[in-house]
Amino acid sequence: MANSSSTQSDSGATRPRGRPGLTPETREQALKAAGDLLAERGLQGMQARTIAARAGLSVGSIYKLFGDIDDLVRELNLETYRALAVHHVSALEASGLAEDAVIDRLMVLAGAYIEFVITQNARWRALLSFNRRQAGGAPRAYTETENDLFGIVESVLEPAPGFSDPAYRARAARALWASVHGIVTVLLPNATSDEPVAETLDQIGMIVGAVIRDAGMRE
Repeated sequence: MANSSSTQSDSGATRPRGRPGLTPETREQALKAAGDLLAERGLQGMQARTIAARAGLSVGSIYKLFGDIDDLVRELNLETYRALAVHHVSALEASGLAEDAVIDRLMVLAGAYIEFVITQNARWRALLSFNRRQAGGAPRAYTETENDLFGIVESVLEPAPGFSDPAYRARAARALWASVHGIVTVLLPNATSDEPVAETLDQIGMIVGAVIRDAGMRE
């Protein structure tokens, strides 16, 4: 008779042979291993064999758990987006600044963004690189998390003169985010100053001041 894929225990219950099932805990174990590799090596660490070895799983298990590596990277990038949002909120709370100190609070957010880029550089670069090579629109969860990030900026802008219109406030928040991102992306890796972070903040301050002044003229 052919070998069965299951055996019976003393109690008569059927027990499958081979590796144990892929449980939610196993998935979290693999996700953590992949997240650690992403933080260490960026997208270069996102190889099924490398992730499997770090997690103590088979390569086949990685594909069963996540479908393909791109799906896994999307999930890790979503975690990066969420971590960035938490980092910004925490920075605002730690600053202790009053809500009407709008420019100072915006600069706190800028500083938090720079800090995240420096301390989580591999994750940040992986997010940018992966998104650039994707065709079509971003997954809904991505856009929702991006909207949460923009919402943080909108909430900081709201007390300032000229930002009472929600639509205008939303556009200004997105313009500020794009400007800060652009300055950080271009200036930090190519800085000629001895103090690249200070130079980056100075340039961001120019943009922030211009946006606040322009809005104030709408009143």
